[in-house]
Amino acid sequence: NETLQKIQQQFLSLDKKIKEKKQEFEMFRNQIPDKSVSMSYLREETKTEVTTKLFGKPEIIEKKTGNIVVTREQWRDMTEKVNAAVIIKSDYESLQKTDLVKENKQLHEAVDGICDSLQDSQKRNLKLQEENKQLRTEISSLKAHIRDLQINIKVLYQQTKKVFKEQFKAFRGLIKNELDIKDVDNQFEREHAREVKSRQKGYDMER
Repeated sequence: NETLQKIQQQFLSLDKKIKEKKQEFEMFRNQIPDKSVSMSYLREETKTEVTTKLFGKPEIIEKKTGNIVVTREQWRDMTEKVNAAVIIKSDYESLQKTDLVKENKQLHEAVDGICDSLQDSQKRNLKLQEENKQLRTEISSLKAHIRDLQINIKVLYQQTKKVFKEQFKAFRGLIKNELDIKDVDNQFEREHAREVKSRQKGYDMER
């Protein structure tokens, strides 16, 4: 079925796309921790403020800026985790809007429709098989009936020939004319032809 093959090809294509997406998700998911983690840092950034005085040494004050200082390795690790989370979030949102979801739904609906069609076809097929079985029975019955009629005609031919004797040729002629008018197959003439052929064969064998 061409439609079924087309649906199967679409399923394979969709399945391939989904597997590729899963592989991407797995790759990025492995970069994201399963639970909350505390980020370590090298130190907190401070700002030095110097206040000069009229007398005495200037006052030096260290104030925290709220920023932290991290190593390059810590920064790289944190960046990779954040980027992976952003990519997964972005892919998930785009996946909900993409045609993949719609295609999947449409394919399921198409498959449901094909299943319904197959069930209807099976029902029709069973019905046709039953009708075919009935027709074969009727044909067999008709063949048996035809054989019986042929035997009856043969017996009728032989008995009529005995009864009519000299008038049998004329009787055959009357039947032939009547059946010719009605455009019906003349079984009497068939039986007569078989008898003549059989008689001729017997003469040839005697010679």
